[in-house]
Amino acid sequence: MSTEKEQLNISDILEKYRLNIIASDLVPLNRMVPDSRPPGCKNIIYSNDLPKTSIIIPFYDEWPSILIRTVYSIINRTPRHLLQEIILVDDNSQLVELKSLLDNYIRKKFPKALVKLIRNPTRQGLINARIKGWKQSTGEVVVFFDSHMEVNIDWLQPLLTAVKKDRKTIAMGMLDYINSRTLEYAHYPGYFTRYGFDWRLVFFETFFRPDQVGSNIEDPRPGVVMVGPAYAVDSKYFGEIGAYDEGMKIWGGENLEFPWRVWMCGGNLLHFPCSRIGHIARFQPYSFPGGRRHIEAYNYKRAMDVWMEPNHKKFVYDHYPEMENMDVGDLTERLIIKERLQCKNFTWFLTNIWPELTIFDKDTIAWGSIRNINHNKCLDNHEYLFQAEELLYTEICSHQLATQGFSWTKDLLLRTSLQCVVVKEGTNGTKPKLQDCIIGPRDKWQHEKNGYLMHVKSGLCMNYDGFNLFMDKCDTSSRHQKWSFQHYNI
Repeated sequence: MSTEKEQLNISDILEKYRLNIIASDLVPLNRMVPDSRPPGCKNIIYSNDLPKTSIIIPFYDEWPSILIRTVYSIINRTPRHLLQEIILVDDNSQLVELKSLLDNYIRKKFPKALVKLIRNPTRQGLINARIKGWKQSTGEVVVFFDSHMEVNIDWLQPLLTAVKKDRKTIAMGMLDYINSRTLEYAHYPGYFTRYGFDWRLVFFETFFRPDQVGSNIEDPRPGVVMVGPAYAVDSKYFGEIGAYDEGMKIWGGENLEFPWRVWMCGGNLLHFPCSRIGHIARFQPYSFPGGRRHIEAYNYKRAMDVWMEPNHKKFVYDHYPEMENMDVGDLTERLIIKERLQCKNFTWFLTNIWPELTIFDKDTIAWGSIRNINHNKCLDNHEYLFQAEELLYTEICSHQLATQGFSWTKDLLLRTSLQCVVVKEGTNGTKPKLQDCIIGPRDKWQHEKNGYLMHVKSGLCMNYDGFNLFMDKCDTSSRHQKWSFQHYNI
């Protein structure tokens, strides 16, 4: 498509664009994709009387065939009477192929007024590009997309049905995976993800708990936060609840702050298994003025200063110490929204929406790092984020909460950021593991200050001999079994 592309080899292309643009140019723009919905979705009949929808697609230097394929998939798989418009927001792209060539292509290939192109004279970032598209939209409902997506069969109707039923519902499609190297559209039957975060505000995929799954596989499931795109929201409600924070910069943090606000201010965030949307997962190819960490910290700080209580912020500052005294501008408008909507607090959110995340110093007997006194090594979770079993480790003590933060709670659980410490076999030599605290066994522990850590059910104590961590017969004289928490509340 361009002389620039022809001068680059594949490795250079992958480095620059974080996807294979040559493969994209070879894949048909109008291609078919496999139906990835649960089988029962095919039998659902949706009303024709659903709100008309505007789809907002910001882009910055997105390769043309990737962008255009996104548009074609929407037009081809969306009932025309539901599609008000597709609004492309060019955030000051520099690619020559996205200038007049794109204007001409849209004018020639798509029905008049169906695909609209807005151009920012300067780069505003993803967040403000979405806001600009929303402000110029005319549909009753808006859907936000990335510029590298492909929709599946009947993707929109489940979302619109939910929004029509309750205008305070944020209705999210479920993402399939488009391989960034081959452009293969892949899906995994029975694999449904929600999204969570830890105290670093790291965003990750996780499974739904059994109590969150309805009687039918097609039933909606409650979310925690969002991946960013592929959700539908009543346009007026989006404005009433404060849209996105226009004070945030470029990209990052809005996928946490907006869901926090929705939940705490009386809305719902739901995943819909019958709405499937392919997404190219890739590393960010874009630049962040001042560096990505700075931009993310800035945006996170704005979100935290509005929604988190002081006792929560300290856990984030442990990972982002530069954030504590960072100036993030005027938050008056955001705080007025919070007051106007009479929103709940962050403790409510963690208790009711994301109880998986440990509040390290809440209802605890001791918390912080757990150090083996003899060997001066600390228990370490290796930044493990997921629900399934994983080994517990020891490392040189850093006292960083993300990896070495633990809580011994008043109900005798031994928790780390997102899991509990469990023992699956009551025999000497068994290795302690990490497992989700809600769906796992919730093993109880006893501890003597600067002494043993005993697993109640097995009666075994945690032992570290300088090389291996394992459970062993309790021996109060053993130097390998003496442990100390960083903070004691007794």
